[in-house]
Amino acid sequence: MTGHVLNTSVVSCAAAARERDFTILLHNDVHTLPPDDPPSGAERLAHFFLSSLIALALVGLFGCHPSTTTASGPLSQRGYLWQRAWNPAVLAAAQEAEKRMDGMVIIGAEILWNGSAPATNRANIDWPTLKKAQKPIALALRIAPYPGPFSEDDSTANYITGVVKSLMTDAKAHGLTISEFQLDFDCAQKKLSGYTLWLKAVRTAVLPTRFVITALPAWLNEPELSPLVRLADGFVLQVHSVPVSTQSGQSFLLDTGLARKWIQKAGSFQIPFSVALPTYRCLAGYDGSGKLVGVLMDGVDLAWPPGTRTLEFSTDADDTATLVNELLSSRPRELKELIWYRIPVATDQRNWRWPTLTAVMAGRKPTHQLQAVQRGDNPIDISVKNTGEADKQVGARVTVTWTGASIVAFDALPGWTVITKNERAVFTRIDGSQMELPPGSERSVGWLRFDRLAHGASVAEEFSLPGR
Repeated sequence: MTGHVLNTSVVSCAAAARERDFTILLHNDVHTLPPDDPPSGAERLAHFFLSSLIALALVGLFGCHPSTTTASGPLSQRGYLWQRAWNPAVLAAAQEAEKRMDGMVIIGAEILWNGSAPATNRANIDWPTLKKAQKPIALALRIAPYPGPFSEDDSTANYITGVVKSLMTDAKAHGLTISEFQLDFDCAQKKLSGYTLWLKAVRTAVLPTRFVITALPAWLNEPELSPLVRLADGFVLQVHSVPVSTQSGQSFLLDTGLARKWIQKAGSFQIPFSVALPTYRCLAGYDGSGKLVGVLMDGVDLAWPPGTRTLEFSTDADDTATLVNELLSSRPRELKELIWYRIPVATDQRNWRWPTLTAVMAGRKPTHQLQAVQRGDNPIDISVKNTGEADKQVGARVTVTWTGASIVAFDALPGWTVITKNERAVFTRIDGSQMELPPGSERSVGWLRFDRLAHGASVAEEFSLPGR
């Protein structure tokens, strides 16, 4: 990975102030001397030190601040493989990620709680597949929310470190060298000092492997964060989330405006960090008071309690691509990589496909392109296929024209309307209902029947709905 770093220091700021503001002082001092009595070397040195002291004093007084240290150029980009069941689709995803990414972070286990009693749900990792990888492989341990108390050496801490050691031992036993160990725990922001005790114990268990923790934006203003992240070799800032309440007004998993601010803030800690960006969408359930009761994602089945209100949250690929493009052009020097949650798996229903993710990783908005497909002679089945990169279409229309026959019957499938007139049929996606058609996928829109064999053609297009 190559890039460029720009660094402006207080010293250069003081030097510029000295040169700009105090040349006049020196000039006037020199001209108060008699023309035939030029200043001695000692006098010039005294003037220099005097001007330097005044310059530095004024720097502190008027606040000549250093510019933010920035970098530009390519960023390392890895992906999270968060499936616990390694079926053929997951194996294929790991192999594809090896081609397209700079490495993977594999979930090894999750610690859940029954009251204060821990239990572990381990992933059945296909170690031989990982051993073949030429890119770095990191292991992650997810810990479900825990209210405390925290200790460095109680039964809970010892349980956690035992799971960590077991994962590391398993990897080593299968001949895999782990490049990094990640601890993923969404600690309450007011209990970070307690979380520090866990980190001390886990770091000891992980050594000498690189140790990284995940961090939430809510932690950034907590004084305990700085000592916390310094117990690790780096941290991953998770800028995506499902709102815990409907009061937030949040409509996407990633607010790129807030993400920009959080990334700049994270850079101020002078600790290497990564940014985790989303690729998924989910269905969140809220109770009558607007409080989050659960999240439905790929691989997670929920039975909603009576009265639950569900809202879907997704990731805007265009906005995310714009953010990535900005980070490739200019970012805090401490930002070392992007990690995508999650690596596309073919069986996923709520995740980007590779064409979408590949475009966004390059900082480019995914292309939109639809193709109409006709099957059969009479009746004719009409479908639309996504031959572009975008995974979501705002408005979609399929127009069918024909000659040499009269239409006798037609119908549109749910979510579509159809209007026929003068040897022309137009299938249109119902207003307000976006079509989520992943790249390479195809969907039926309706059918047409004629009184005799017709010669027809069809074309598909995407259009913007009013107010979108």
